[in-house]
Amino acid sequence: MRRADLVAMAIPTLVLAGWGWQRRWMTDDGLIFTRVVRQIAAGNGPVYNVGERAETSTSTAWQWLLVAAHYLSPLSDAENAVYLGLLLSVAGFWLALDATRRIMRGLGVQRLLLPAGAAVFAVLPPVWDFMTAGMEIGLILFWIGGSWALLVRVWERRVVGAGRLAALGVWFGIGPMIRPDLGITTVVFFAAVLLIARPGWRRAAAAVAAGVFLPAAYEIFRMGYYGVVFPMPGVTKEAGASQWGRGWDYVLDFNGPYQLWIPLLCLAVAGILLLRAGAGRGGVPASGLGPFAEPYRIVVAAPALAAALQTFYLVKVGGDFMHGRLWVPLLLLALLPALLVPLHRPVATAAVAAVLVWSVVCVAVLRPSGGATTKPPVPNAGGMNQVWNERGVTTRATGQHNPVTADAHVAYNRVMTGLLVRAHEDGRRVLMLDPRYGAVFGLPPDFALPLRPDIPNTAALVIGKLGAGGAMMPLDGLLADVWGLSSTLGAHLEQTHFIASGHQKLLAPAWNIALYADPSSFASVPSGLAAQEDIQAAYRTTQCGAVAELLASVSQPMSWDRFWSNLTGAYDRTKLRIPADPKAAERKFCGTD
Repeated sequence: MRRADLVAMAIPTLVLAGWGWQRRWMTDDGLIFTRVVRQIAAGNGPVYNVGERAETSTSTAWQWLLVAAHYLSPLSDAENAVYLGLLLSVAGFWLALDATRRIMRGLGVQRLLLPAGAAVFAVLPPVWDFMTAGMEIGLILFWIGGSWALLVRVWERRVVGAGRLAALGVWFGIGPMIRPDLGITTVVFFAAVLLIARPGWRRAAAAVAAGVFLPAAYEIFRMGYYGVVFPMPGVTKEAGASQWGRGWDYVLDFNGPYQLWIPLLCLAVAGILLLRAGAGRGGVPASGLGPFAEPYRIVVAAPALAAALQTFYLVKVGGDFMHGRLWVPLLLLALLPALLVPLHRPVATAAVAAVLVWSVVCVAVLRPSGGATTKPPVPNAGGMNQVWNERGVTTRATGQHNPVTADAHVAYNRVMTGLLVRAHEDGRRVLMLDPRYGAVFGLPPDFALPLRPDIPNTAALVIGKLGAGGAMMPLDGLLADVWGLSSTLGAHLEQTHFIASGHQKLLAPAWNIALYADPSSFASVPSGLAAQEDIQAAYRTTQCGAVAELLASVSQPMSWDRFWSNLTGAYDRTKLRIPADPKAAERKFCGTD
């Protein structure tokens, strides 16, 4: 490797690593993963609550990687998630840079390489934030970087043996297990491998079979164990729905603080000019120049096509509620061929220089709003916002610049933690409300109802902050989520709110009372919390038809019969939607007038 190439790769990598470390943190959603890790380690299986099989983890691979880290690392589960994310992000970025370097030098480009695209990626605050955060973004970046490196290696060798091709199939097949929507990139990248290597249909079929085996096997397990086709967040967030307007808002939200269109346009101009320059004058080979011309177009087109298709899907489903989170991997994907750009006079050099100037300005001054949101409130949504700066929310709530442990989140919920401790010390099996949630209904912080006698859990807590709640609640306690991320019934509700993505189904108090409180206590529920007729309607609905079967699919002890029933009924169960109004739900499922 040339020394200049090493410098061009090292500078943006060091910037990325330094800012990622400086802004390391754990988000509430990251703590959802760590509770499941603790449940697995305790022998309770991959569940969030004992007694209810719910797959709260969108990323299967990240979940089980954290399980491995639980046994191999001396750090806490939250710290493992934070530091693994940082390590994998930096490693993936380096792999991607090296692959781009190899393709440039393999094409015969002799000019100095500048880290233009790498600079765009390395200076964005959302990239720094979500390299850690305890979620799967670091693993996604590592997989993207590794996939790009493998694709370039295939281009370099052109001939790929059967064993290596099968191994490539396995690697690319892991994509949907890291995050389901990565299935798009999996298909595009592996198709590019087959187009370049041209292995013949038998070896191609064997490689595809090798790639499909692991995700297919896990999908059978998911359907049999959890009783649905998708992870619960996919059901909750209506992953197949179309919400184009909200998705476009998510585009504008990401572009706005950084004026990202400026460097992307400059890189596009530089790329066009370099292609026109051709290999003979130090640019990138155009069509018809040399034996690598056609495969080169396939290699470059693969990440561009994958990024375009995944962007289309992300906009279609309405984006995300965290500022920039789901744009981070898509940006790296789109920038892969332009991470390093050859210095070529005169106009291409000016375009690259403009990108580097923008990068300096971005590091110095361009930031999302430091408070709770980067978007105005949504009309008729109770003052809620579509997108917010999650790191700003968390650091303000915890009072820490680097809240990397579960304790940081538990500390700002000390009132609720104290109530849980006192209930445990008193031997009370009760259903409690998070004081902030209860205050909406004018209830005192210590409001509680007795649990149903047949529920095995020691206590239950109705809360919106599922990650913090999971960190506070002992493993034998139950988290009654109001947004449907761990609640089987809540995930299958019809949409109730047009607010942040993933926060569209608000489970009314009557449902959680009907599910978990002792029926003898229903009469004592304040009317301001839930009307008696709603509680009774919700209670009856849970015992009727498809709703009763849905709840049985996740609560009955696992057996071969239950597994088969879950497996064969998973498709219909996934489609099931329940009216949010208990009385309407009772009419639909119990046949009442």
